Amino acid sequence: MPEKNAKKPRIPRHLPVCFAWVFGLQLLVYYGTRLLPSPAPHDLSTAWDRAIPLIPAWVAVYFLAYITWAAGFWRILTAERVRGIRVAFAYGIALICCGVCFVLFPCTMTRPEVVGDGFFAALTRFLYRVDAPANLLPSIHVLASYFCWRGTVGCRAIGRGEKVLFFVFFLLVCLSVLFVRQHVLADIPTAVLTAELCLLLARAVRPERVFRERA
Repeated sequence: MPEKNAKKPRIPRHLPVCFAWVFGLQLLVYYGTRLLPSPAPHDLSTAWDRAIPLIPAWVAVYFLAYITWAAGFWRILTAERVRGIRVAFAYGIALICCGVCFVLFPCTMTRPEVVGDGFFAALTRFLYRVDAPANLLPSIHVLASYFCWRGTVGCRAIGRGEKVLFFVFFLLVCLSVLFVRQHVLADIPTAVLTAELCLLLARAVRPERVFRERA
């Protein structure tokens, strides 16, 4: 039987800080930048973008991404301390970069009319009502999903099956933002590039030094 005086497992100090940093910045950047003055928005739509059809069923993947982000960052932050802190730091810096782009180089797009009375059509109309076509470049949806996969790469504590799952869902999110007509093609590679540059910065800065665990 376990001893009555046995100590309960202590929550690592970096976990609450990293989660507050990641999700707090996401809310601040995405919604806060909409309150700031910015120049006239640019429409980066190409002929290829305009040829992409609206497929309302993909809105399911778009909304499921929120759950995946929470699960992904939790998995990364609890699997390996150093890697988790660096990924969280990099994601926060990437969000700040997104915020700068949203204010200094705002983008917009023309979304098609949603037809039909089905569940997914109604859900897409709801999405269009609550989320205006702004804050597009880079795509935070793609950015967060990419980090959830990229943060698992090279992590021995996370199995190959989980890594494949996060990678597949990242690809699905890329398709969903296009088929739901929430983003244009340019928003995807810019998100990936921003993520990679911020991961390089995290390796150079080594933010894990802030959280020196007590013995």
